Amino acid sequence: MLVEDTEPFQLTEDTQEFKEMLNERQHADFKANGSVDFAFSHNADIRLRGNLYRRQDGLTLSLRVIRNKMLTFEQLSLPPIFQDMAENYKQGFFLIVGPTGQGKTTSIAAIINYINNHRSEHIVTAEDPIEYIIRNDKSIIEQREIGTHTSSFSNSLRSSMRQDPDIIVIGEMRDQETMQAGITLAETGHLVFSTMHTNSSVQTVDRIIDTFPEHKQKQIRIQLASTLSGVISQRLVPGIDGKLIFAFEQMIVTDAVRNIIRTEKVEQIYNAMQSEEGSGYVRLEQCLVNLVRENKITKETARAYSTNRDLIEVFEDFNK
Repeated sequence: MLVEDTEPFQLTEDTQEFKEMLNERQHADFKANGSVDFAFSHNADIRLRGNLYRRQDGLTLSLRVIRNKMLTFEQLSLPPIFQDMAENYKQGFFLIVGPTGQGKTTSIAAIINYINNHRSEHIVTAEDPIEYIIRNDKSIIEQREIGTHTSSFSNSLRSSMRQDPDIIVIGEMRDQETMQAGITLAETGHLVFSTMHTNSSVQTVDRIIDTFPEHKQKQIRIQLASTLSGVISQRLVPGIDGKLIFAFEQMIVTDAVRNIIRTEKVEQIYNAMQSEEGSGYVRLEQCLVNLVRENKITKETARAYSTNRDLIEVFEDFNK
């Protein structure tokens, strides 16, 4: 990024820019770990997300500009399930998953923005850091940043129980305590949205269960089976026109899937979803093949981003 009329500067831990860039908790994280994520506003018009890290010859700062204007589901090319989640659910537990940099935070922000514009709800978020600042419209939105407004995700979620929220957004589920809090909030009648760094619906369910010690896993399976509403695994893949294209796997949790989660047979979820007509299941490979047929991505791109290259070859007409 180039800024006009600005001289390049050497960023060190002694410069004023470094001291002002991070809050107290972020400075402590950087000192302990050698890297830190953060977000900040520059004047009133620009918001940026940053990653600061050490390397052999000094400090490096990576910045990404965050759009001020919230985009709609249509502008982001999100599938209909996103509007369904925002319109038709008063309680439940939805996870948006995928690797780093695949637009998970943007997708959740679009959901919350839609709810804010169409419903009267009390929405509480716990984020690290806050990327999109969403102003109140029909809803009341309270955004809390880890390290600035609260010490941790789990602490923020515990206190949110006393704030009478309707909807809770957990920026990321990283640990056992945060996962337990999210499941408990969904159990108590809230609508919960969160993200995870997993690659598929099945891996997401496995990751949650495996995070807990063995003696707690049976209870977690029961709780997760009763609360989980859906998992969207998303990718941003390069299109033929040079733009990024949204590709996804979609799992809406049915009674059959709930039974599988309870009985430790998570690997059977794919078979159950494929055999249930109208279940709302979309496999990533089928989505990629559809994008090839629509001439939006190449076959090579579809193969590169598939999580099962053997499966992608079996879809009808893929090699024709």
